[in-house]
Amino acid sequence: MDQNRPSTTSEYIARDVDLSEHSQWWKYPARIPPTFENRPRELTYELEENNITSRSGRVTITREIYVLFHDYSQTVVTVRWDRDDPASATLEQRHEPPPPYLRQDQLEEYHAKYSAKLYDGAVTRQNTVVGDGDAYTFIKELFTLVPNALKPVGNRSYGALVYANLANASVQQYDEIRPGDVVTFRNARFQGHRGGLHQKYSVEVGKPDHVAVVMDWDGTKKKVRVFEQGREKGKVKVEGFKVGDLRSGEVKVWRVVGREWVGWVSS
Repeated sequence: MDQNRPSTTSEYIARDVDLSEHSQWWKYPARIPPTFENRPRELTYELEENNITSRSGRVTITREIYVLFHDYSQTVVTVRWDRDDPASATLEQRHEPPPPYLRQDQLEEYHAKYSAKLYDGAVTRQNTVVGDGDAYTFIKELFTLVPNALKPVGNRSYGALVYANLANASVQQYDEIRPGDVVTFRNARFQGHRGGLHQKYSVEVGKPDHVAVVMDWDGTKKKVRVFEQGREKGKVKVEGFKVGDLRSGEVKVWRVVGREWVGWVSS
């Protein structure tokens, strides 16, 4: 499925912000505008800095900050200043909408490139405690296996959206759910019957958020089995969820993609 980018800034997060020029934050190494600081659950950023020396010996510093939001829109902040006169700085900001949805063949290509490595990494870590036992620690370690993949944005976004289910009132699917995809649960409540005796069950997942890696998907039963850590016991284990039993909250499945999807060069 291919879809055009949103046409107006009202449709995505990136937009003009107060760059706090009065604070002269650019005087300090690796600093970014204060409005973007301390927001690891919502955004990620990278920066580049270059110095140019003129014939007269004056040094002009340019720092570019690329801020990526969880909807994959971006704000790029550019600040230039004379090294000996930080108050002379000029600041600019521009914004880019999220990339378009990937075609199915592109999603399949990314699956072949990255998902198998996440899946294999999850298999080898089964029945072990990864780091501090937290769900996000587990996922972040798996991403170290794919250094050229786009890293997670906060706790909410892990690549190109493959499947989105909002309490079964709204369901979108752009490709088959495949092993090695990342699945997120947000305030999800599952309720239904299971087992040979059709016993009633009710379980809540993600209060507010939880993340796991797909082991397999049964499209007929609408059941996904995942490798997860941190929800009940510390060890990585396999658990199954019937998305047809989702009564509230949301379940999303993400395809891990390359950095080029958002226009970033390989790290």
